[in-house]
Amino acid sequence: MAKRVVGVNVLPGEPIDGSGRVCIHLFVHDERGPFVEPHALHPVFKDGEVVKQQLIAKPTRGRLACNQKRTVAPVTRDGVTTITPRTDDPRAVTCLKCCSSAEYAESMKTLTTAEGG
Repeated sequence: MAKRVVGVNVLPGEPIDGSGRVCIHLFVHDERGPFVEPHALHPVFKDGEVVKQQLIAKPTRGRLACNQKRTVAPVTRDGVTTITPRTDDPRAVTCLKCCSSAEYAESMKTLTTAEGG
C-alpha cells in the first residue's frame, strides 16, 4: 500500500513537529458560498428566540469566515494532500482571522444565548 501524507496548517508560532495547534476555520452558512458542507448545525427557534443548536444531516452551502471565496476540497500536490479543517462550532475555531470576524462574534453570541448564558 502506498504511503499517504496529509498536510494541515498549524497556527503561526506553533511547532510543526505534530504537536502544534491546527488552524480550524469557522464555517458560515451562506447560500452564495463556494462549497457545500454535508452536515451543519442549525439554530432551533421558539417564539423568535434561539433555544438550541441541532445537527441536521443535510447539505448546507457556505463559506469560511476568513475568506469568502476559498474552497475546502482537499488538494494533492507532490504526494501531499492538504486539507482545510473547519467547524460551525465557534468554540472549536482556532483560525486567527476567523476569530476576529463578525461572523465569529455572532456565532458566539447565538451559542451563548442558546446555552442560557
